[in-house]
Amino acid sequence: MKKTISGPIIGGFILGALSFLTTVANLTIQISQDLILGPWEIFNTISAALFGPIGLLITELGLDISGYLYLIRGVYPAPQDVYFIIGNYAAHCVAMLAVAFGYRFIHRRMKMPRLLAGWVLFMVIYYLVGVPMSVFLHNLAVPGLGATFAGYFGGVRLEFVLVAVITSLILLALPDRYRRPWWIEPKHAPDSDDEVRSELKGGVL
Repeated sequence: MKKTISGPIIGGFILGALSFLTTVANLTIQISQDLILGPWEIFNTISAALFGPIGLLITELGLDISGYLYLIRGVYPAPQDVYFIIGNYAAHCVAMLAVAFGYRFIHRRMKMPRLLAGWVLFMVIYYLVGVPMSVFLHNLAVPGLGATFAGYFGGVRLEFVLVAVITSLILLALPDRYRRPWWIEPKHAPDSDDEVRSELKGGVL
């Protein structure tokens, strides 16, 4: 299996497993009656940036399976609870695709610390895409839910700050070779043997 395939699959599974275990162990912070903070979006966005579409689909799947089993199941009447999770999965995956391709774009063009500025910009885009989609799909899945843009945006303001800061610190701490998008084949400089063969073919030696 090519490294550009196996790396994202393994990385996606690892971060998806962490999301699952976080939910099972209830490693969350209760900010208010309607707001629970956990590290899920940290796993999601790092998976999207480093492991691309394959990784993010796997990571989000682990989160939503655990979310259904331990958080949503029974909260809404069946099959609305399943529809809710499907809508949540779709909204997050679309938003994370923007992060994946956005991070690929800035990683090719920016070095630290400008890379972090670009990263925070895509965190803003992530929430601007994900929150409206979540509101629409959650209301579609559960008629009468009454989810609103103002309510959702108000609930994620603190989450956005924490996710942006923590993921920026993670990217800053990673060595350059691990900070690159793993789902893109890196360009290798030709080794000395390649250069010798090229010179021989061209009649230089």
